[in-house]
Amino acid sequence: MRTLLPPNSTLLERNIAEINKDAFNLPSIRVIKDLDNVPTQFLPFIAWQKSVDYWDDNWQEGLKRKVIKQSKEQHKLKGTAAAIRKALEPFGYEVNLIEWFKATPNLTPGTFNLELDLIGKSLTAEVYYEVRRLVSDAKAASRHLANLTITSNPILTTKNTLVHQTALTFTSLPRN
Repeated sequence: MRTLLPPNSTLLERNIAEINKDAFNLPSIRVIKDLDNVPTQFLPFIAWQKSVDYWDDNWQEGLKRKVIKQSKEQHKLKGTAAAIRKALEPFGYEVNLIEWFKATPNLTPGTFNLELDLIGKSLTAEVYYEVRRLVSDAKAASRHLANLTITSNPILTTKNTLVHQTALTFTSLPRN
């Protein structure tokens, strides 16, 4: 079957379908369908089309493409622990999520702890608020963050030598 026209279509409809059969194979449309090669200026529109939940024009181009590619899977997982991990991984964070029933001792039902290693990135207020926003967007509405632990171990380079500074860990206070 090469057409979606019904068997009782008119000659005019069949002729129009025949003339337009290659309309979606134009080079310009093929380029826009190929996310790896689409021009950068089209990325915000493709993100909107793919229902990307959050978009920042200041992100690097590679991160923008990665977020768009992962949008479909992110929506499938939304509301699960895996969704939180997936939301934070494109930013290069190492994520350890402990749900209330896996914690020792058990947490309040419906809560979870989140341990995050920024892996060489520094901890700023902007990073903290971005992490909170991403977690809030990805978690189930019935789940609540009990404790957030962020470890930052910035890496410095001095005359082509890598130097690790002392890790800085921020821990929010658990809710009573």
